[in-house]
Amino acid sequence: MFYAITSSLFFSIFMFAAKYVISKKMSSFISFIYMQGILIVAIFPILSLIIAPGQVTLPPAEVIPYAYISGATSIIAYLLTYYGLTKYDASSAVPIVGIKPIFVIPLSYVFLGEFYGFDVILWIIIAVLGAVMTSWDENIRARQLFSFKNKALWIFMAAAFLYTAGNVAVKPAMKLVTNFNFLVWREIGWFCVLLALMPLIFHEENWASLRGEWRGALRAVLLVVLAQYFGYILLFYALGFSVQITEGLNGSQGLFAVAAGFVLSRTKSGLISERHESRIYLIRAVGALLILFGTYELSYAFRS
Repeated sequence: MFYAITSSLFFSIFMFAAKYVISKKMSSFISFIYMQGILIVAIFPILSLIIAPGQVTLPPAEVIPYAYISGATSIIAYLLTYYGLTKYDASSAVPIVGIKPIFVIPLSYVFLGEFYGFDVILWIIIAVLGAVMTSWDENIRARQLFSFKNKALWIFMAAAFLYTAGNVAVKPAMKLVTNFNFLVWREIGWFCVLLALMPLIFHEENWASLRGEWRGALRAVLLVVLAQYFGYILLFYALGFSVQITEGLNGSQGLFAVAAGFVLSRTKSGLISERHESRIYLIRAVGALLILFGTYELSYAFRS
C-alpha cells in the first residue's frame, strides 16, 4: 500500500512539474517532450543499472514489438497530455488521466478476450462522474460538463485511453522480461518513435525553443524525468505485492493533485498558473474521491 500511494505521489509531482515547464520555462510543449526524451534515454538506463544491475539485459526479440507498440501509444498520450496542460489545470489533468482502469475493461475484452462481468459498469460510471467533476472551473457551466465544450475532459480522457491501450498491448511482454528491464527498453522504443515523428511534429520554431530555452528549463525537466522514473519504480514494487490494490490506489494521485493545486494556488510562488475559488477545488476533491472509489472497486474485477 505504501509503495502504491507513494508512486501516485510521484506521478502527481511529475504532472505538476510538467505543467510548470510548459507554462513557465518552455514556449513549446513539443520541444519539451523532445528534451524529456533525451534525458529519459540517458537517465533511465543509468539509474536502472545502479538500482537493479542484474535486471537490465538485452531483451529477447519477441519483446521489441511490444516496446514499440507501447512507445507509440504513449507518445500520442504524452502529446495530448502536454497539449492539454498548455490550456488546463494540472489539478484537473491528474485525476482524469487516473481513470485508466475504466478502459481496461473494453480493451482487455477486445485484445485479450478477458470479460469481467456487467457489475463493473457501475464503478465505471462513478469514476467517469468523478472525472467530470474534476474538469469543472468557473469558465464552464454545469450543463456543458458532459458536452464536447468540456475540452479538458475529452483531451485527458483520450490520453488516459491511450496510456491504457499501451499497457494492455504490452501485457504479454511481462511474461518474457522483468518490469525493470521492460521499462528501459520501452522508453528506448518510446524515444525511437519520437525520433521517427520529428519530420511531422518538430519544426523550426520547436528547434528554436529547444536551442534557446533548454538551459533555463534543465532543472525543471530533470525533476519531471526523475519523478516519472521513481513513479514507475515504486509502481513496479507495489505490483509485486498486489496488482489489485495497486491499480485501485493509483486513483489517489487525483487527491494529491487537487490538494497540491489548492495549496499552490493560495501562495505567491507563481509555480503554477491556476487560481480558483475554494468551491472549485472542493468539487474537484469530491470528484477525485469518486475516481479513487470507482477505480479501486474496478481493480478487483481484474482478479484472475
